[in-house]
Amino acid sequence: EEPRGLVVPPTDAPVSPTTPYVEDISEAPLHDFYCSRLLDLVFLLDGSSRLSEAEFEVLKAFVVDMMERLRISQKWVRVAVVEYHDGSHAYIGLKDRKRPSELRRIASQVKYAGSQVASTSEVLKYTLFQIFGKIDRPEASRIVLLLMASQEPQRMSRNFVRYVQGLKKKKVIIIPVGIGPHANLKQIRLVEKQSPENKAFVLSGVDELEQQRDEIVSYLCDLAPEAPPPTLAPDMAQVTVGPGLLGVSTLGLKRNSMVLDVAFVLEGSDNIGEADFNRSKEFMEEVIQRMDVGQDGIHVTVLQYSYTVAVEYPFSEAQSKGDILQRVREIRYQGGNRTNTGLALQYLSEHSFLVSQGDREQAPNLVYMVTGNPASDEIKRLPGDIQVVPIGVGPHANVQELERIGWPNAPIL
Repeated sequence: EEPRGLVVPPTDAPVSPTTPYVEDISEAPLHDFYCSRLLDLVFLLDGSSRLSEAEFEVLKAFVVDMMERLRISQKWVRVAVVEYHDGSHAYIGLKDRKRPSELRRIASQVKYAGSQVASTSEVLKYTLFQIFGKIDRPEASRIVLLLMASQEPQRMSRNFVRYVQGLKKKKVIIIPVGIGPHANLKQIRLVEKQSPENKAFVLSGVDELEQQRDEIVSYLCDLAPEAPPPTLAPDMAQVTVGPGLLGVSTLGLKRNSMVLDVAFVLEGSDNIGEADFNRSKEFMEEVIQRMDVGQDGIHVTVLQYSYTVAVEYPFSEAQSKGDILQRVREIRYQGGNRTNTGLALQYLSEHSFLVSQGDREQAPNLVYMVTGNPASDEIKRLPGDIQVVPIGVGPHANVQELERIGWPNAPIL
């Protein structure tokens, strides 16, 4: 018997509709050439006055054009965008989980600094220690596209070679692109000397960027490995979300039948009340009981949210069904005067589903979100590589909101 009207969502039963796990679900490639490789790519933009504001706009358009030709997601091509002057200003970080169109919008809005100095040494130091300080994707290629149009003063360049060598030790390839008559050719040659992959492109001005774009994209894409063929049979990377109660026989996951990273997100606000919260917990227990939880199978994290978000069980803890169920039984209702569903989903995207928090690169990400009330805050759509199955509890659940959150998966009510 399921707890009071809550339907256990199926996890591998052959019912309709079945949504294949798809990355960036609603953003199709914009061009014939589309780089789908394992790549961490850092764009470093010269913010000096050697480029006029109009020329800097052309430089940004080039970066956005390149981004359109990359399969941007946390599992394929991750990008970072940094403008450098006497310091470094990061606009996009490698771990930012946003839709590719949103990342391109941010890149197009990088502000023109027009500073007297743009220090390549400082930005390579920043890249070495801040961006690649900790390598969290050893299987991906690491490439820096150093877009340079000026020369830093000699006093600033003393450690330039040291930083280039430091990046080489971390297997970071640097592709310098010299733009215009003031680009530092001496530094470009020093970069090239450090490694055969460090291929330079020297252009007479920003107008040549568009002509060189496809060659640059092809070159860096060829340096990156293809994703290994999936070790799962095709049906294992499918998330089935048919509503309706299924018998235990169809719900019980077969041994090794699925590899998933699953997040349970429970509303714990004043509005839902302790009784319904406890029913949500029982329901979650029921689902976990039927899952093939284990180191090589399904991994589970549990969050409770109201005004704030509390991590009740992270991916990084032991993935043992017994331990997880024990912790679920111990979860206390937290209460709170808001239902910040947007905050909870944002937390998942920016924290829970990160490799550093125990998320697995090749495992599809699935969220069961149990809520009974309309959100008190704004909800932003999650990246396409996170699928949400919303579960509405009680009479106050906002069906339209749940449909928006879960699309293309129908909510379970």
